[in-house]
Amino acid sequence: MSTAGSIITASYQMLGYTGANETLSGADSALGLDQFNKMLDSWSNENLMCYTILEQSVVMTPGKNSYTIGKVGTPDINQTRPIRIMEGPGSAYLQDGSANNYEVTVVTHQIWNQIANRGTNTTSNIPDTLWYDPQFPNGVINLWPTPTIGYTLFFDSYQQLADAATLVTQLSLPPGYELALQSNLAILLGPFVKGALVSQDIKDIARMSKANVKRSNKRTNIAQYDRELSQTAQPTYNIYSGRYR
Repeated sequence: MSTAGSIITASYQMLGYTGANETLSGADSALGLDQFNKMLDSWSNENLMCYTILEQSVVMTPGKNSYTIGKVGTPDINQTRPIRIMEGPGSAYLQDGSANNYEVTVVTHQIWNQIANRGTNTTSNIPDTLWYDPQFPNGVINLWPTPTIGYTLFFDSYQQLADAATLVTQLSLPPGYELALQSNLAILLGPFVKGALVSQDIKDIARMSKANVKRSNKRTNIAQYDRELSQTAQPTYNIYSGRYR
């Protein structure tokens, strides 16, 4: 298992800045760690660089339709602030005390603004609409209608890539990430290193390794539609089963 420091050292070596038996100075190591973490922060904004989906939850408070989420101050949900909450069927749902699930639709701000009355006087046992406002440092989860029962809300977001606190921080990542980190960090460090040569080979390795990671993280989303919207009584054809249903 590599450390942040070993990845940073290898990136400098790719640039020809240090040899295999040379030790980085404290200043070079600090610069490398800073750029390493900035790159991870940037990758967290790329859905396909995030290798897992994080399911988070909160027990709703009756009469409350807005919940802050993050790690700063005293948020309603003291959990990692999502960069964004996923959309599409199954991305969010409510669960009652008997483990029955009820779908919640995650909508855009524009759709949220079209709801005529979002006040707390519009209530339901089962709120079915969620809009996430990614404020910083804490985001805000908004629900409609206002819940009247303390069911549990579950929602999915992409797991952010954690920063490395120190050079000796152990990296536990799926296959392919180390080469992508090393080669892409070399490109990022290039402008900071006098006389560094960011060769075409380094660029090709960086592009290839990052593309491989994204291919591994690609998720299949099956489109769904309400059958009540169909104007025909004829059965629909399932391309996966090869049959009508």
